[in-house]
Amino acid sequence: MFSPEEIANLLTVLCLLVGLRLTNRLGTLAFWVFLGRTAMVFLTNDVLFPVSYMPDQLGYVRCANMRRGGDAEWCMALAGVNVLNASWFFTLFPLPYIYSVRSTSLMNLTLIVCLYVYLNRQGFLSERSQLFYLFYPSFVLYAAIGGRDVLIMVCMFMAIYNLIEKRNVFLGLLWVLPLFMIKLQNAMMVLVPFAMSLIAGKSKSRMILAIVLGGVFALVMLLGVGFLADLNKYRKSFYAEDGGVGEVPLLSSGVILPFELLSGAIGVMLMPLPWQAGKAFQLVQSIENLVMMGLMVSFWRRQAKPGMENIFLNLKIFMVSSMMIYGAVVFNYGTAARYRFPFVLLFILFADRLTLPPKQKT
Repeated sequence: MFSPEEIANLLTVLCLLVGLRLTNRLGTLAFWVFLGRTAMVFLTNDVLFPVSYMPDQLGYVRCANMRRGGDAEWCMALAGVNVLNASWFFTLFPLPYIYSVRSTSLMNLTLIVCLYVYLNRQGFLSERSQLFYLFYPSFVLYAAIGGRDVLIMVCMFMAIYNLIEKRNVFLGLLWVLPLFMIKLQNAMMVLVPFAMSLIAGKSKSRMILAIVLGGVFALVMLLGVGFLADLNKYRKSFYAEDGGVGEVPLLSSGVILPFELLSGAIGVMLMPLPWQAGKAFQLVQSIENLVMMGLMVSFWRRQAKPGMENIFLNLKIFMVSSMMIYGAVVFNYGTAARYRFPFVLLFILFADRLTLPPKQKT
């Protein structure tokens, strides 16, 4: 049975969906899909899998409760800085109660509904990208839990949209600010392509210069500043936490390093491969990975719209460089899926907007 607080939260979300439908801000298909995704909130947590399977959810609930006047003991004693910072989002979110993980999950759902409505009103989503937004399986799953992943995805999306496409630097940097507080590396992943776009503009020659400077910057950070040592430290830590046996090979500082990073990027996009799947859920996930990789390759090969060539190239660099970083440190299949889905979603939606559709064969 559900608590009165959870029922009140559910009714609030349902009233929002009905209101958006009655005012024609949601189409019929989107309305019914988001109703189904609302039901997913109650079919995932402690039904399909226990909340403890993704224990960080509990931290956000406890700390948000503390900020709304609840018990402060656990949060102040055990919560990390990122959990404390992310909990502010859930604390201030206009949903009546924070009772359980389902409360924060409904907040995430509300956020993705609002993003969908905003993007539609901006004319950003095509019919194809609308369907992808509504039905992308990993997005459906991880938006139905009470983690910070949806907040990170929305901040990244809005930052890239404002910084690189709309050229609204002030608003874009405002969206980057929460990333500095809840996931620093993602903030840097957004700012690097923004810096490259500032250098390049629409000039192909300046884009080549931006790529060279970006490569030099990456090498300096990895080898000169010592970022490679930090990357290896996190690599060993994640490997141990994920139950790895023995010592994980460290990234080298030689000429083989780019190939190691590229291999890791491909690996994190595809893990688990079908023969690595030990459970039915992992097998389904591996099939999804192959389909998503094929879809991304098809968009990758498309021709950019006139004037969008540099932005599309920047999007590709953003995707590859981000996956290189995560590929170097992530070994757990579930962690890979949670880290991967925001980037896949961003790449497909932006690539669909920036490129010409493939020519129809006659």
